[in-house]
This record gives sequence, structure tokens and C-alpha cells, in this order.
Amino acid sequence: GVLRDLKRCSQALQCYDRAIRLRPGLAEAYSNRGGVLQDLGRREEALASCDRAICLNPGLTAAHSNRGSTLRELRRYEEALLSCERAILLSRDFAEAHSNRGCVLQALNRPEEALASFDKAIALHSGYAEAHANRGWVLRTLGRGEEALTSCERAISLRPDLAEAHSHRGCLYQ
Repeated sequence: GVLRDLKRCSQALQCYDRAIRLRPGLAEAYSNRGGVLQDLGRREEALASCDRAICLNPGLTAAHSNRGSTLRELRRYEEALLSCERAILLSRDFAEAHSNRGCVLQALNRPEEALASFDKAIALHSGYAEAHANRGWVLRTLGRGEEALTSCERAISLRPDLAEAHSHRGCLYQ
């Protein structure tokens, strides 16, 4: 949401908590709440919120994708991969799920598969800066420096404030 994008996570969390109090069965609020809690570093709570969203609506793609991202941050990679793949099965055109899957595959040291996931995310949403930055990092891992640099520069052109893209680009210059 806009508040989350503006890094006003505590306000976004208050909004989702109020939505849940008003309508306890609103799966989307639990899913979004999970994403905000993850941003705040409250990963176990984020996972519980995503799980609640999935319990309320097993077909909610974003909840599975958020769950996968949270599990990756908890270093529970195999479970994370299953959640990302479930999200993709539910909605093949959900770029975030492909990007999250790429991050998990990268953590599992499966760079070729990670690259394919980032490529798919970018094919679905060409302006997805994080996917371009992560693509750059995995290309670096594969020894494809020029392509990596191009991906990082694309990420920066899309989101000049994306620290990871600048960091990845810096590593390429070393």
C-alpha cells in the first residue's frame, strides 16, 4: 500500500489492525499486515499473519508470496520455496511471487533457476526495480559482470533510492 511504500509502516500496521478489528475475516488485511510486519523485522508475527490470511482464503496469492518471503528471511528456505511456488500456481502472472522465488533459489545456491525467476518477474513487470537489482546480483554470481551491471543500473534508474541496487553495483566495481 501507499503507507508501506512511503515507509510509514507503523501507520500502515495500525490501519491493518483496525481493518481486522472491524472485519476479522478480511484475509487481504492479514496478508498486507504480514508484509508490513516483515518490513518491521517482526518475522514470526509476519508469518502468523500470512498463515491466518491463508487460513481465511487459501487462494490469496499475495499471502502465499508474502509467506514465502518471510520464510526466506527466517532461513526456512525449503518451506519458502513451496510457498512461492504455491503463489505462482495460483497466479502465474504475479511478478512478486516469481521475484520472491528467485530470492529463495539464490539463497539455496541455485543461481540459474534464480535468474529464470527474476527474468520472469521482469517480463511480467518491466518496472520492478527489486527484480532488476536481484537479477544483477545473481548475474554477478554467475560471472556475467556486464549484464549484472546493466541490471543494477536499470534498477537504479527505476528506483534511485533502492540501496540494494547501489550496493550490488558497488560490488561489481571492486
